[in-house]
Amino acid sequence: MSGARILIIDDDAGFRFAMRKALRRLGYEAVEAESGEQALPLLIGPDAPDAALLDLRMKGIGGLEVLRRRGSSPVSIIVLTGHGSVEAAVEAMRLGAFSFLEKPVDGSELAPLLDSAIRDTRQRTDGEEQDFVPPLVGRSPAMDEVAHFISTGGPTAETVTVFGETGTGKEIVARHIHRASRREGAFVAMNAACVPRELFESELFGHKRGAFTGATADRLGLFREADGGTLFIDELGELPVDMQAKLLRVLETRRVRGVGDSKEHEIDARIVAATNRDLWADVREGRFREDLYFRLQVFPIVLTPLRDRKEDILPLAEHLLGRVGRSSLLLSDSAQLALLDYDWPGNVRELLNVLRRASLFAKGNELSGELVRRMEAASVFGHQDVRQSASPAATTQSLAEVERQHIERVLASLDGNVTKAAIQLGIDRRTLQRKLKAFGLSA
Repeated sequence: MSGARILIIDDDAGFRFAMRKALRRLGYEAVEAESGEQALPLLIGPDAPDAALLDLRMKGIGGLEVLRRRGSSPVSIIVLTGHGSVEAAVEAMRLGAFSFLEKPVDGSELAPLLDSAIRDTRQRTDGEEQDFVPPLVGRSPAMDEVAHFISTGGPTAETVTVFGETGTGKEIVARHIHRASRREGAFVAMNAACVPRELFESELFGHKRGAFTGATADRLGLFREADGGTLFIDELGELPVDMQAKLLRVLETRRVRGVGDSKEHEIDARIVAATNRDLWADVREGRFREDLYFRLQVFPIVLTPLRDRKEDILPLAEHLLGRVGRSSLLLSDSAQLALLDYDWPGNVRELLNVLRRASLFAKGNELSGELVRRMEAASVFGHQDVRQSASPAATTQSLAEVERQHIERVLASLDGNVTKAAIQLGIDRRTLQRKLKAFGLSA
């Protein structure tokens, strides 16, 4: 993209000179930073570049540390390494790097990659994507495996299915896969649990005006909206069986026909699906098609629950404190122990909610263990035994009452809509239904 500004971050003056000349030949404006320290302030603000080229190995702040410290900078960063380190490249992708190239840089590879990176930056700067894509934080083998898959399997066009409990970050992984694919189209998300059964076909495939009562205008449908990009179908197990057959046909033929439409349309949308259910158990019980199940097993990713990767809890907590606007808060030793002792049934989403509440009540610049345990005990995800170990019985009862009242208020504000209330509370619909029954509440 002619005229775009590219930041070169490298402590090798000779390389910066050569890269500056190459970028100018390609029609870009080059900006330079000779260190990570010098680069960080250049990645934020109204004068931030359209993309950046970042060397991994530099004196002082290295490339990986730049990625960790860049905060919410929307600039897409292409990592350069002359050492052929797969581990370093995987770590860079996990920290949110757009892509990576090995030195010496091939101009035929660089130009199209920069164009994609620039588009990615401008989309996020203009607010065309729903959210900034957070980095994949964690140092466990399980997260290493996920990051490795994204960096190696992301650029393919194959269908991906992400399996994991509620709150493990399935949509974040889907967005990283979309970015790694370098597809120019949009990332379009759909939650199958939130679509009324009678509207599934119209939502996915579109419709023609007058096809049914209320169809006052043509609609493309999500498959065609995601043409050239990625369609993310969350809560896949909630698809009705008849829609599963139609989804399978689209995956096989790459063609869709809208409701009331007389012709089919070719589509080039990559499908990333996600579920927190045991689909094979659903197959055995007749709730999910066996042929679709095996079609979705080409590239499965399994997100491990947070309780099974304890080494990720503290790095995640430190990262999430920045998301709640209190990155200056420190975790005391007792707070760290409280975080590590809890089993996190709601996974990363629950961790975020606990830290958000704790930051509101924190005194000074440090979270105490007592405060963290109180917030864990009051968590809408929490187990009864966790509450009892965290505080005396009288406190447990009051916290349960707080939880009941909070759920009641949310439901009332949404006219009793359980699906919308579950989304606002950050839990799945079934968990909310169980809590409604336990508290004696009705929608």
